[in-house]
Amino acid sequence: MSLPYDDATAARLKGDLLVKSGGSWRYADRVWVKSSGTWRSSENVYVKSGGTWRDAAQYDVYRFEFTLNDNNNGSGNAGYNFKVQEKKSFGNNTVTGSANQASSTFVLSSRLTAISSWSNNIAYGAIYVNSTQRYLRIDSLPAGSRVVLYINSGKRILGGGGKGGNGSSNNNAGGNGVNGQTALYCRTDTILVNNGQIGGGGGGGGGGRGGQCVYQNTGQKACMKGNQCPVTYQNFSQEQGGGGGGGAGYPGGAGGLGSPQGQFGQSNAKGNGGGNQSCNAQDGRNGGNLGQAGQTKAGTAGSSGSGGAAIDGVNYITKEVSGTINGAQNNG
Repeated sequence: MSLPYDDATAARLKGDLLVKSGGSWRYADRVWVKSSGTWRSSENVYVKSGGTWRDAAQYDVYRFEFTLNDNNNGSGNAGYNFKVQEKKSFGNNTVTGSANQASSTFVLSSRLTAISSWSNNIAYGAIYVNSTQRYLRIDSLPAGSRVVLYINSGKRILGGGGKGGNGSSNNNAGGNGVNGQTALYCRTDTILVNNGQIGGGGGGGGGGRGGQCVYQNTGQKACMKGNQCPVTYQNFSQEQGGGGGGGAGYPGGAGGLGSPQGQFGQSNAKGNGGGNQSCNAQDGRNGGNLGQAGQTKAGTAGSSGSGGAAIDGVNYITKEVSGTINGAQNNG
């Protein structure tokens, strides 16, 4: 039997005992002690140092590793691989396999519950992001739990982009853009090894003000002594403002309706607002890039959405490798 994660992760988590076996140092998945002639599996290991007993390793905990290989924006099915070692009181069995999560983003506690007997117990483990994930959530596990979050090169955790506001059909400002979404939520002590990217969703652009078109038609009408005299008619029509562009994100925000509609945001780029200069109608505003608010400029339009946070709960995170982070990093 072995730990469900590699030695580099075990070293970061600091919850496993390092022993020398066959001339090599190894992390022990279990420790046995002989008591009254009987070998017993220990739950915790203590050593006496400087006259004080100190906790060296803890074994009545869950250990896990998740590898997220499929892109997941919260819709459809997304597969993942797992290894989990049950805590000592459940036999220390290590289970490996793969599973799908349907129409949901990754939430650590939900995944632990789905694949093991875990029930709000202390847990140590690793999450490998080998794909693009929307709103990954390391929620609050019991005190003493620890996680290592690996984001591999070229892989990302992103927030969803905000939708652009609709263009107005009258002289009022258009609709407001929607705020971008958070990328990573964290409430458990976590070591971050980010060789990829974490980015909040961009805010949606505001919808443009509508305009009024004025045009003239000429015609004839009866006048004195049965004659036809020329007449000019003034006509009016409403012109819808441009739709706001969608914010960058995963998925990108939809462009707001308008004349023309705003562009949809992409995972790597904002959507531009619909451009309209006819009849004094206003352009829609551009959406924001990752972690950025939608565009603000002179003229009359709806308010653009704010950028989503890259990290909510940065005070729970120790950054071993920061990587690329786009957007605010807020304490939880």
